[in-house]
Amino acid sequence: MKDKIAKIKVGFSVGDMNGIGPEVLLQSLSQTDILDLFTPVIYGPVKNLLFTAKHLGIDISFNKIKKPEDSHPNKINVVDFSDNIPEIAFGELDKKMGALAFLSIEKAVSDLNACKIDVLVTPPINKEAIHSDSFAFMGHTDYIDSKVNGNAIMMMVSKELRIALLTEHIPISSVTKKITKKLVQDKVLNIHQTLIRDFQIEKPKIAVLSIDPHAGDGGVIAGNDKDIMIPALREMQDSGVLVYGPFSSDSFFGSLEYKKYDITIASYHDQGLIPFKTLSFGTGVNYTSGLDRIRTSPDHGTAYSIAGKGLASKDSFLSAVFQALDIFKMRKTHDEYSKDKL
Repeated sequence: MKDKIAKIKVGFSVGDMNGIGPEVLLQSLSQTDILDLFTPVIYGPVKNLLFTAKHLGIDISFNKIKKPEDSHPNKINVVDFSDNIPEIAFGELDKKMGALAFLSIEKAVSDLNACKIDVLVTPPINKEAIHSDSFAFMGHTDYIDSKVNGNAIMMMVSKELRIALLTEHIPISSVTKKITKKLVQDKVLNIHQTLIRDFQIEKPKIAVLSIDPHAGDGGVIAGNDKDIMIPALREMQDSGVLVYGPFSSDSFFGSLEYKKYDITIASYHDQGLIPFKTLSFGTGVNYTSGLDRIRTSPDHGTAYSIAGKGLASKDSFLSAVFQALDIFKMRKTHDEYSKDKL
């Protein structure tokens, strides 16, 4: 009877197969009863997946398919790549493995866009290995943003907190050039809608961290907050958005101020990721919010130093899977409810 009810199809790219991505993927999918929750569709070479499973002693089998439409609801399905597949060398940076990682994510995102899979979970890539003329992006988020309708925002999610970024993988010297009043307002509104639609928070409370230390100390240190951030937030407050700040980041987390808000928006990458990984590392999820389609990933990288040693924890990867499932269900409920109100 269960098979007659369409389960959510979760697509998985393979990431950099010389890292820990395939290990945490296979560990997660080998869990008892995991196939009762969703139908997995992996995009990658069965040969390499079997090699990794055997090397790590993971008892798992695969259903080789050509397209997601052929997937079996109670099996681990693999859209197999069989041509010119590099051999795994755990812990090694390999441009050929980077090319395979790109092929995997390219096929998966294409099928995500075509609604052949419902959500996508991506193991980590090595940015140096994958970088090429075909993949001239700073990471998954930028690539997916270029392919999927919407405006992507990097959002880190855990049980403890949520953090989103105004700017992402750019040099610190470029941050103040990038942040404008329009960027702040566009991203706050984007995040505001995400919290309503994807997390079912009816009236989100949003905290925003300052650009400069101490929010510029009234312009004594610098004028970025005085001239850009404060006017941007005041206009949004006047329009009814519950957005607060800018807060000085040096004491915001240590004082537990973040617990008063549904999300904290950081001005730049390390301002948000350092506290997030300090408080939530190993259980956090990277969610690409603001798009028509759903993609999540774990909060860690390829971890070459422990790849192939059976030391990697699957916890963050499993959290990414469950977060994708939850967002899919919450978004569907929100959209159906919104239609009924029209």
